[in-house]
Amino acid sequence: MNATKSLSARDGRSMSSFTPNVRTSLSDRRTNHRGPIQSKARLIVTDALGIEQSYEIMSRESAAGEQTFLLRETLSVGQSCRIEFEPAKRKFSAEVVRSRAISAGRYEMTIELRKTL
Repeated sequence: MNATKSLSARDGRSMSSFTPNVRTSLSDRRTNHRGPIQSKARLIVTDALGIEQSYEIMSRESAAGEQTFLLRETLSVGQSCRIEFEPAKRKFSAEVVRSRAISAGRYEMTIELRKTL
């Protein structure tokens, strides 16, 4: 009871008039803050000898400078690569930070974007 009185004394409202901001759907967070859920891109992996391999990928997630996608081949953690996003023509240098096997001979890879090219 004291908390209600002290709150209403400070800002002139009672606890009964307080309505919290509630999000109506989960999709608005993804569209506003994280961009599209999937995006088409080309991954170019360079090995120690300078030989480049190119893969067409669909990026599954994007969070804090990281991209997650699926491949039929595994990449080693620490391997350097480039990623080029198709519609926007953005290019980044990147490094593989996670590689794990999932079912049916596919691998989930996560790369960390290093710098814009």
